[in-house]
Amino acid sequence: MPVSGLDAHRKSKDSVSAKVGIVWRKAGEGPRLLVSIRSVNESNRAIAGGAEILDIKEPGRGSLGMATIEEIVAIANLRPTLSESIPLSVALGELVDWTSASEFPILPAGITFVKLGLSRCASNRTWRTDWQRTRAEFERRSSSTLNWVAVAYGDSTEAGSPPVAEVVAAAMESGCSGLLVDTWTKDGRTIFDGMDEESLTTIAADCHAAGLFFAVAGNVRGETLSSLAAVPVDVVAIRSAACVGTDRTAELDACRIADFRKAMSRCFDQSVRPIRHHNPQAISVVSVPELFDTDDLATLD
Repeated sequence: MPVSGLDAHRKSKDSVSAKVGIVWRKAGEGPRLLVSIRSVNESNRAIAGGAEILDIKEPGRGSLGMATIEEIVAIANLRPTLSESIPLSVALGELVDWTSASEFPILPAGITFVKLGLSRCASNRTWRTDWQRTRAEFERRSSSTLNWVAVAYGDSTEAGSPPVAEVVAAAMESGCSGLLVDTWTKDGRTIFDGMDEESLTTIAADCHAAGLFFAVAGNVRGETLSSLAAVPVDVVAIRSAACVGTDRTAELDACRIADFRKAMSRCFDQSVRPIRHHNPQAISVVSVPELFDTDDLATLD
């Protein structure tokens, strides 16, 4: 008997969830909050503020700028002190950074998700092959299983990346665990400057039917959350909204993260889940509702 899209989604969802912890959006809950971090200190602030997924990147190097391998290792070494429900993700830069590389770094154990951007690949007819080959090189040198997240840039014209639909199709065909829609241009524009709720909802449905989780980034902030609430997104990813002065290259602020998480709860009409960690000596234990009383979304803009 043929397997329906929903059944395939559920089977894959169960399989992926067993490997990667809390990622899929569950019935009665809102999406998970991913916060991008660049250092060990920022990882502590992100978790204290309520982050449910940590994404290691260097924002000064672009949308998916890769942190130094030393910093990645340092953060991954914290894994024993973190709850197993907090996956670690790593941005590996853009595919064009690696197509001519002769050496690839060895990623440490404890990394769950990895992703490569596809800027400047639109004119490359072999980008899918190059993408798969580069992924295989990282996998060959990794000490743990890597779950790939395809990245589609909503501003594909500016990024010079393949159209979103092509990336979605490639993600489905190549065994990716999820798809992230993001912006390549980091000039204050949001994901909704290049895409609308309807197109994001269609992509989410396609991803779910194929067994992929769906994540959205791209200067997501308080004023865009209400639009995003109409989309069945599994993960909301932020950097600028979590930083001092909403400057993505500035330091993370745990209070801003907690405020954003509370705003997410309101917009998605869900209860805020208390954040608890296994090692209170290493990481502050917080319950977001106890920290903030303000309902002012403007503080996130």
